[in-house]
Amino acid sequence: MINSYNKALQRTRNSFNREQSNLTIGITDTPLEQAILPEMIKAFHREYPNCKIFLEGFDHNQLKHHLIDHDSDVIFTTHDDITDLAEVKYYDLFCGHFVALVPTDHHLSYREELDLDDLAGEKILLMDNNWCPPEQLKLQETIRKKVDDLDISYVNDVEIVSLMVKAGLGITVMPSFVAIEKADEIKAVKLNYPAPLDYGLVCRKDEADPLVLAFCQVMQEQAGGM
Repeated sequence: MINSYNKALQRTRNSFNREQSNLTIGITDTPLEQAILPEMIKAFHREYPNCKIFLEGFDHNQLKHHLIDHDSDVIFTTHDDITDLAEVKYYDLFCGHFVALVPTDHHLSYREELDLDDLAGEKILLMDNNWCPPEQLKLQETIRKKVDDLDISYVNDVEIVSLMVKAGLGITVMPSFVAIEKADEIKAVKLNYPAPLDYGLVCRKDEADPLVLAFCQVMQEQAGGM
């Protein structure tokens, strides 16, 4: 509440200065966002140097509420996560597939592709429901119900689950555009599990602020060059 008040106060002050505006951007702080957003936002800032940018990190459910409640101007999320929202516009950035994130010294890290049955008997790290978009939740439920002899733990942060995999505490599953490989620590192995996966930027459908629309356009341009 205090943060929202301070931003509202800043907007009021900026209304007297047409050369400066604000953008509040919502993220879930995935490894992908940590890797690509700094340079993408720098590219936008070069074109709009007087724009003041706020970054906010929440789980995907909170992000949607912040967008609809006008607390965030845009959010980064997966396309399947906003199909229940009629009043938003989606800008596609990346598409991908599901992978298993495996420690590099694990015997499954040498495979090109894994079936779900290959996870039988493994220590599996699954994401808490609040951090699971619909397609990932479906996959996790399929693993939980159909794969034998699993030792399952639940984690509520994408960075933490990646750290746990690096520490050899288990295997996790996630979209390929979220997973970041490190050659000496962690390997992303494709899962034989077909599912539509897209990641992008979302704003309100009635959004009229040209700065918000410009941000979405620049993000698409930057993603297209990667």
